[in-house]
Amino acid sequence: MAMEYGQQWSFAAESGGLGAAVRDAMRAVGAVSDTAEYAAEGYQRALDTLHGYPDEAVTEVLRRGWETLPECAYPDRWGVVQVLTDLRLSTATDVFEAVLTTPIPPERTAEFAHPYSTVGEEITIRTTAVEGLTRLAAQDDPGAVELLIRHVTDTDRSIQVACVMALRDLGEDAGVDVSPLVPEEDQDLLRFRPSAHGKGVGE
Repeated sequence: MAMEYGQQWSFAAESGGLGAAVRDAMRAVGAVSDTAEYAAEGYQRALDTLHGYPDEAVTEVLRRGWETLPECAYPDRWGVVQVLTDLRLSTATDVFEAVLTTPIPPERTAEFAHPYSTVGEEITIRTTAVEGLTRLAAQDDPGAVELLIRHVTDTDRSIQVACVMALRDLGEDAGVDVSPLVPEEDQDLLRFRPSAHGKGVGE
């Protein structure tokens, strides 16, 4: 399956000024990921514009993006999740949950195409959703903490590890003792060096 770049983001087409702002943010987050000059400033401006709209409305447009973009639109699907992550909207927890519970499709690349991996793209999208929940949990969002706890035992190893490490790093701030939640064979995850959270693509 070929990876498609630069979708027209039709999911935002009927949302007027908000839809235009979402398209600007999608364009800007792609530029940041490509390390374009001055891209971070442009992305932050796009986020600031979106913050001028009701959280529920912004979340709903981006939710449509997650639900309607084709599987092969990996950069755009990641962009939807990254924009929600950087906006830090409590209304986005259900979208992050939908991302985490969407089954990862089988590998689509031909053997000769490695090291590129479509499964790797899917995992990146889902760990970005975990980061989104982590930032909300750091803002005392109980729904985000609950979802991180739920996915400590996720059947996908990458999601499980990301959630364990997120709760470990949040520590007492999240009001959770993560150790009893982690299976014995995975307790070594709690001894890894903590990683920093809270920086967005454009920060």
